[in-house]
Amino acid sequence: MDSRERTEFFAVFFEASRTILSSSSLEEILNLLVRRAAETLGAKGGSLRLVDEMTNRLELKASFQLSQRYLTKGPLEMDKSVPEVLAGSVVLIKDAQNDPRVQYREELREEGINAMLSVPVEAKDKVIGVLRLYMTNVRDLGAEEIEFVSALAELGGLAIVNARIYEERGIKLASLLQKVGVDLPEKPGEESRRYLCFRTQPVDPARSLEYFRMLHETLRSLLSTLNSEEVMALMIDKLLELMKVEACALRLINDTTRELELFACKGLSDRFLEKGPLHADKSICEALEGFPVLIADAKTDPRIQYPEQMAREGITTILSLPIVAMDRVVGVLRLYSKAARQYSQDEVAFLSALAEIAGILIMNARLYEKTKYDLSFWTATLGYLEGNSDHP
Repeated sequence: MDSRERTEFFAVFFEASRTILSSSSLEEILNLLVRRAAETLGAKGGSLRLVDEMTNRLELKASFQLSQRYLTKGPLEMDKSVPEVLAGSVVLIKDAQNDPRVQYREELREEGINAMLSVPVEAKDKVIGVLRLYMTNVRDLGAEEIEFVSALAELGGLAIVNARIYEERGIKLASLLQKVGVDLPEKPGEESRRYLCFRTQPVDPARSLEYFRMLHETLRSLLSTLNSEEVMALMIDKLLELMKVEACALRLINDTTRELELFACKGLSDRFLEKGPLHADKSICEALEGFPVLIADAKTDPRIQYPEQMAREGITTILSLPIVAMDRVVGVLRLYSKAARQYSQDEVAFLSALAEIAGILIMNARLYEKTKYDLSFWTATLGYLEGNSDHP
């Protein structure tokens, strides 16, 4: 595998992750997933189908560069179209036009497809669909390529489940509000939403695969919950493990007080944490403008709000990274080291990407929690109103 391909794995996985996690549109998520996977492997096209247990079929949900004639060839039966995939196996068929596991071989031949990679889309330890890439040229796929496509499929599966949960709660809340004559407001700025990227330089090709794997493994942990506090705690634990630092803290901005409120932390003493409030304009404020900041000596740097407490805690180096969501910096992620510590460009690139994705996940979790609260509130309110209507 050449350097270009190695570099592409980390970059493409980050961009795909960011877009998938930022979108509330299931259609957009699936189309992006298929396109990114096909483009990265140089496939002719791709499709994603989800399991319909009622019909025992694989229903088409997204496709990329396949003809309408091929897409409408007929229904795909779960037990006739490479069924091993639904048991969790990745299957590469090199002679797709003659393989009995392919349901529509003649249509495949007319489409000019010779090889086919099928990857399970899984969520919550269950196969919920199939990501399929179609190739004109028959070739062996490397283990790294299959790992990358499988990671995209896994990310898509988790995003699909989360999107369905949001959709289900949104429908329930909307139906409740309609009973009392309240319209559910649409999300502002959905179409124009853009997310910033702080990876100013690409990672070293020799380490791209390593960082892709680290990002994938971290995302797998973060996507295991829709609870914002759990997301933040998991993030802290993962960073301590990966970066080998003594402490890590995640703070979010209070828009009213402009204080950086502590939401997750590990490795810092209670005495240090109780030193006083951190103000956004006094504590490494450049990070809140969207730039990673390295403090080489926390005891003497004027950008530190509490240098004496830093010295007492024994902290020498701080890396402060912005957390971005909804087009703005919403907080900071800080890594603390007792010894002098330098971070390579690759490490800062990886950590910046991870901090950005964490911001999206935290905001998504908070949105879920708010919707959950709204649903409970309106359910109770409607019950109260209906109860009182029986007793004028």
